[in-house]
Amino acid sequence: MNEEIEMLERISDFYKNGDLMDEILVDREVSLIKKIVLNNNGRALEIGCGNGYSTERLINLFDKYSVLEPSRKNLELMKKKLETEVETFNCLLEDFQTDKSFDHILFLNVLEHVADPIVSLKKIETLLSDEGRVFISVPNCMSLNRRAGFEMGLLESYDKFAPKDYELGHRRLYTVEMLEEHLELSNLELETIKGIYLKPLAEAQMVELGLDAVKAFYSLGEDVPQYCANLFVVAKRKAKY
Repeated sequence: MNEEIEMLERISDFYKNGDLMDEILVDREVSLIKKIVLNNNGRALEIGCGNGYSTERLINLFDKYSVLEPSRKNLELMKKKLETEVETFNCLLEDFQTDKSFDHILFLNVLEHVADPIVSLKKIETLLSDEGRVFISVPNCMSLNRRAGFEMGLLESYDKFAPKDYELGHRRLYTVEMLEEHLELSNLELETIKGIYLKPLAEAQMVELGLDAVKAFYSLGEDVPQYCANLFVVAKRKAKY
């Protein structure tokens, strides 16, 4: 088995068990996507489905929906959640071959996992239709809580991994500038950038505030992405002249 796929199969237990904070994040991402995708238009490809929580909430937004997921375990989890059949591809993005193009590509909470983000984004660029859009979300290492942690001497650097980052197999954390650079290098043009989760405290402290407070902070910070825990962008292929 490919080493990359072996790693993804190992971390599948996290998705099997589920995570409330991740579900709240996905709910917020879906709400942002709904503002952009109207009238169930076009063909969509979701890359990386986790346990299917996102798939379950996104599939009805589009005319045609496909899922690309390298982990067989994750595909099984996803299929258990769905009431309808969905086209699936069990392979790495880099190995995906198709003659189809997609009007919407959903690349949510995946870019921080991949071996080479530029290779992955360049592949996505080739899969987009001429007017297609890709939706990307990534963790932001310059979030408010990380800035505070650094100032307090609790973090050696802004991009120091938390235990959950290791558990999820993260390879990198992003900044606004780093994400913009990766899009530029991949022939993708940034249309919109939003912040998700204006997080002033560590996760354990946020949970102590209660679920209503956590959900409120997830809705804040849309216009100050540089301070949020997650970055959400919409990008398209650069125009060819």
